[in-house]
Amino acid sequence: MQELLWALLRDFDTEAAVEEADALGQWMAGEGEAAESGYVVDTPASAYVDALTFSDNLELGNMSGGMWFQEVRGSVNQHAAVVPEADQTFADPTYDRWDRTIANGSETGYLAGEELIADDDIEKDGGFGIVLPYPMMRHYRWVELENGTGQITRSVIYEEGWTDDGQNGIIGGFTIEVWYPSGDEGMIWVNATWTQVISVVDEFVEDSFYTDAIINGSKDVMAGTEEHVVGSE
Repeated sequence: MQELLWALLRDFDTEAAVEEADALGQWMAGEGEAAESGYVVDTPASAYVDALTFSDNLELGNMSGGMWFQEVRGSVNQHAAVVPEADQTFADPTYDRWDRTIANGSETGYLAGEELIADDDIEKDGGFGIVLPYPMMRHYRWVELENGTGQITRSVIYEEGWTDDGQNGIIGGFTIEVWYPSGDEGMIWVNATWTQVISVVDEFVEDSFYTDAIINGSKDVMAGTEEHVVGSE
């Protein structure tokens, strides 16, 4: 599973990424459903991310990684319809700001099946009253998977983001997401994220703190987006 996620980071623009996404889908089918606590995933080696843009200060060995997947209500098309929205804070109330600008492509083209690149300006409450600002580039790509038309997304925190006092910051991060069609009204959503955060609370929290935050954050974003797309159950 880890190797497939790493390969998707590297091969995102290629046909190999479609095969890797399908293989990841087969792995999830074998699991049945995600482990309750999610999955800890190791940081990819530099060969998987060298082509991406990020801070020279990013230390791959000091990143935390987590993966979560689940079935959500709403089809791939329904979830895609909210991707171009300028305000993405619907995903999770811990985002004080999540402003989206389309950097490449268009809303009309994307909803018709073309790729879209979004430049996101984010401020996220990381806990303990610390709000971290950071930019993130997200690349959305439609793909034909074994079970139908889905999407893969690659996100990169391409610049460091620091609080005004310079004590807390995100050095960089990568995310791979895949949307798999599931019946007529649902989809399987997988999110794998790696980040390096430096904070004044580091010496007071357990080693698993950031990994748990990634996994729980993925759950929250999926729940918030699902409700935004199709309403409450």
